[in-house]
Amino acid sequence: MSEETEAMVEAALEPHEPSPGEVAARDRVRADATGMTHHQAADALERTLDAIDDAADADAPTRATLAEWQRITDLLADHGGPYTPEADPYAQGQLSARRR
Repeated sequence: MSEETEAMVEAALEPHEPSPGEVAARDRVRADATGMTHHQAADALERTLDAIDDAADADAPTRATLAEWQRITDLLADHGGPYTPEADPYAQGQLSARRR
């Protein structure tokens, strides 16, 4: 991943009020990632990177997709997997914030 793409991923993970498209993109990634191991999530991250021509020019939902795959891959590097949104503190925090 290029430094520019890494910076974009970091920016997408910064706290902000997500657009409906960003929320939907993250929810799709979490659903797709459910049950995946670290290696499977890393493969999905690579496929996502390959599908994006220029991450810096990508729209907000695409950036959110990329950032979520990166975050889940990093989480599973420590956790080992399989991924479940119910055991993901970041995902649970976002869900709690949405309910307020």
